[in-house]
Amino acid sequence: MKNMILYTIGSPNGIKIPILLEELKLDYTLINIDITKNEQFSPVFTALNPRHKIPVLIDNECSKGKSHVLAESCSILLYLADKYNKFISDDLNSRTKTIEWLFYQASTEGTVFGAYGHFSTYHKDKVIDPYPKERYLKETVIVLDYIDSELKHKLFLVDDKYSIADIAMFPWIIWIINFYNIDKVIDMSAYSNITNWVARCCARPETMKGLETYHYLDIKNNH
Repeated sequence: MKNMILYTIGSPNGIKIPILLEELKLDYTLINIDITKNEQFSPVFTALNPRHKIPVLIDNECSKGKSHVLAESCSILLYLADKYNKFISDDLNSRTKTIEWLFYQASTEGTVFGAYGHFSTYHKDKVIDPYPKERYLKETVIVLDYIDSELKHKLFLVDDKYSIADIAMFPWIIWIINFYNIDKVIDMSAYSNITNWVARCCARPETMKGLETYHYLDIKNNH
């Protein structure tokens, strides 16, 4: 049995953990959970995470000799970064800023982008009222404006060093461009700080290995 077992899918939240596992050069088993077949509601997966959400990580190498089951993508990122003392700073201010980005990703970036995709892409034929899409498009612009401003004169989000803050955030940018086709309604050339940052993240060989577990950069929505 490998030390790490990851249950996930090729989604913005699901891809974060393969990226970090590859960056840490850890050996792991990847188990795909097909949510189109409701596999997240299977007895096996429910026993691991009663909230029925991916990703879930099982760490079979713990100090107490017992397996440790973790859920929530940002929580898993923080756990792995702390365990291996990589991709997060020991400096209190920098560490706190990194964790702040994790909270922001979970509470705002993912929520806003996900809501926009819900109304603009997944269920666009069911929504007659234009208000939901218009509202979350405005919220998406607010999020993009903030991220772009934070990246001004920066290579990465915290201390110009690649960290779990970047790993948490950048997959969603790729998703809203490639799958939600946000570039058809927003001029992404206005967000060069963001697009250059995403390119820097993707230029890392181990990060690219993580993305390639699900051919993440090739997932497109051509409709």
